[in-house]
Amino acid sequence: MKQGILSGKLKQLKTSKRRHIMTKVNRVITFPEPRRIEIVERPYPRIKPGFALVKQIITPMCMEYQIYDDFSFEPGADAFNQGHEGVGEVIEVAESSRFKVGDRVMIWDGQMCGECWPCMNFVSVTHCEKRGYISEEGMWLGVEKDCESESGGFGFSEYRIAPEYMTMKIPDELSYKHAAAAGCLCGCTYTAVEVLGVKAGDWVLVGGIGFVGMGVIINAKYRGAKVIALGRNEFRMDISRQLGADYVLNPDDPEWYDKVLELTGYLRGVDNAFECSGYPYYQSRCLQALRQYGKIFLLGHVPESDERWPIHAKNEIINKHVTMTGGHDVYITHRPGLMAMLCDEDVQRKVDIAVTHEFPWSRLKDAFETALTKKCGKIYLNPFE
Repeated sequence: MKQGILSGKLKQLKTSKRRHIMTKVNRVITFPEPRRIEIVERPYPRIKPGFALVKQIITPMCMEYQIYDDFSFEPGADAFNQGHEGVGEVIEVAESSRFKVGDRVMIWDGQMCGECWPCMNFVSVTHCEKRGYISEEGMWLGVEKDCESESGGFGFSEYRIAPEYMTMKIPDELSYKHAAAAGCLCGCTYTAVEVLGVKAGDWVLVGGIGFVGMGVIINAKYRGAKVIALGRNEFRMDISRQLGADYVLNPDDPEWYDKVLELTGYLRGVDNAFECSGYPYYQSRCLQALRQYGKIFLLGHVPESDERWPIHAKNEIINKHVTMTGGHDVYITHRPGLMAMLCDEDVQRKVDIAVTHEFPWSRLKDAFETALTKKCGKIYLNPFE
């Protein structure tokens, strides 16, 4: 009699566990209308070989605050599939995976077609012609499509599908907080500084200081450059000083350019300029501040603005022999060097300064309202707190 009762209870327990597994969901952040955030439940992600499932510990905020504010979308984005940065713990792997359950990992955004020039040369997957930033399919929905999953392709989800070639193990000595800086804080800026070849002793001007500009300062100082921060937001200028900017100039000062010339001496301008706002106001000033044969990298881009930047090609580019380029992602070949830099204690100290706020998902509205004040640096969001 007792054995029959015990057997029945055991069967009930197994059925209950099975039902719990079947009803497990993935919570994701959505923006149903401006200034409104909803966390919705979607089916638990599924993965296939070549992908791992990650429980995200930190889901950093990038430019999504613009969607929250006025529905300004980047290409390939919508109100219900957002976020692209993240770090976390692998909780499920497919057959022949190079990862194992329990691995701590960094996930970069994007997906490779493996056939176009950017993919074949292991540079920025964001610029993949078939599955990149400006492709019809987009970078993240393709992840869900490949896995036949109804969730998990985007950064603002508790559980994320990570393409293995876009994922890297976090060194044991690196915390989740510092590893998360390998995204849009120190990651895209690492590649920008590498591409321009910034070295010790170079003069670097950073125009338009938000968290991207802060990342440029961290990267440039790591390489021993002399940094001029150009900005008007006093909160962020103070952070720039804490990050090691050697000089801070206000672009509204009629003498700002004269001060650049005075600081740089015989060079008559900076070696490298990084424009981080996306607005012509700063773009023009960054270009003006360059010396002859100087180089400029454009990092800023603003979805809500279609304001064009007028350039006089002969006077501003050709006559000065300026090199101009841009981008907003981490080269695949740069990932090891980036992670090694983030293991540096002084870089970690500066990441702690640049990450000014951390919010649990239960306080998302506070997080996005804080971003709109511009009295902040990088903002981290924590799904499971």
